[in-house]
Amino acid sequence: MPKVLIIGYGNSMRGDDVVGCHVARMLEERYRDEPDVRVLGAPQLTPEMAEDVAASEFVLFLDAAVGTHAGDIRQEKLKSRSGPLSLAHSLDPDLLLAAADKLYGSVPRAELLTIVGASFEVGDRLSTPVTRRLPGFLKRAQAIVESHRRCTTRELVP
Repeated sequence: MPKVLIIGYGNSMRGDDVVGCHVARMLEERYRDEPDVRVLGAPQLTPEMAEDVAASEFVLFLDAAVGTHAGDIRQEKLKSRSGPLSLAHSLDPDLLLAAADKLYGSVPRAELLTIVGASFEVGDRLSTPVTRRLPGFLKRAQAIVESHRRCTTRELVP
């Protein structure tokens, strides 16, 4: 069971929307030989991911965000949120946490790291502002992962 699960998600045909998957691939390469870290990349969050989420101690979600200042990096702690799960084909991170709780009785600590995109138009390239801030986004994601790899389960209990 991985201690840390990284899930990068976004549409590969919508410009900056793919940045979560892009950074997930970089982190997958970095943690390739580390059994306590698992990395997933997907176009969207789905209920099928709930089992992997529930089996982890910490989950880091990576995504693009809409905002006024392209390249801004935001980090927020997440909590599970109840909502309609039965008919959902894609979920927000907080609903995926709720699905993990409902289906498997476990909700790990989780954070969402986003970078504000400049372009979500049809295309397969990252915008210049996001490309410039990509090293900082990757470094921040890696720092979050490392901080949770070093913690023991007892240290994570509030």
